[in-house]
Amino acid sequence: MTSPHLPPDDPRRAREFRHDDEFVDPRQRSEMPFLDHLEELRSVLLHAVLAVLAGGVFGWWLAPRVLQDLIARTVGQASVLSPFEAFNERFKLAIVIGGFLALPVVLWRVWSFVVPGLLRRERHLVPVLVLCSFTLFGAGAAAAYGYLIPLVLQVLDRFLLPGMVEQIRLSALLDFVYNLCIACGTLMQLPLVTMLLTFLGIVTPLFLLQQWRVAVVVIFIVTALITPGDLVTAQIIMGGPMVALYFISVGLSFLVARRRAREEADVLGPIEGGPGGDST
Repeated sequence: MTSPHLPPDDPRRAREFRHDDEFVDPRQRSEMPFLDHLEELRSVLLHAVLAVLAGGVFGWWLAPRVLQDLIARTVGQASVLSPFEAFNERFKLAIVIGGFLALPVVLWRVWSFVVPGLLRRERHLVPVLVLCSFTLFGAGAAAAYGYLIPLVLQVLDRFLLPGMVEQIRLSALLDFVYNLCIACGTLMQLPLVTMLLTFLGIVTPLFLLQQWRVAVVVIFIVTALITPGDLVTAQIIMGGPMVALYFISVGLSFLVARRRAREEADVLGPIEGGPGGDST
């Protein structure tokens, strides 16, 4: 038996049913009070914090190795200007590593909290989007760590003149690394965002292709805003690949639009009076 308070054409009627044919949506039927929602949310946040702290314990052990590798591949030697700076930066890096390691647990707890309020199609779509987003962000951050950051610092070293001594502070180096990793990971979401907007019918591939000049300007403006300081070199190095990524996103948008058109044709069937339709 379906939920009596839902209209006949409501898409939520397509949700799954239990074995006794009772509609599974306790939030829609107000079986879960508001305070119980808050209690469940508190439990999710608590488990997320505990997972990050547990990951931070392993991150504390891994942080010195990451720091040594980062310094070796970038500046060769970093300066520490206060007694607590080395401890503070190791602690921050441990939390960052812990958050990365705990992310699957955090996402699972968040998913368990929001899944009762989703439609059946959304339950299949959201995990795929989250997994793709996480993969793209990780790829962008890894590209920044392994390629972009050493390249930018190597280019900037060429501007040193005789009499200049390079002494890079550890905290400044890590802030630079964090900013570029987050920037690259965020910009790598462009294909996913483009495909999602095309799937929802908000944009079309032809519109994206026609606006490529505007997109190039916007890309360089965004890279200027998210890169640390006034680092023009990083903007140029990031802007080129992002322009290529934009055109790749347009190509993926064409594929999504084609599939969306096919699905709509299957749902609507042949048009009346058209080829294969009833003309009477």
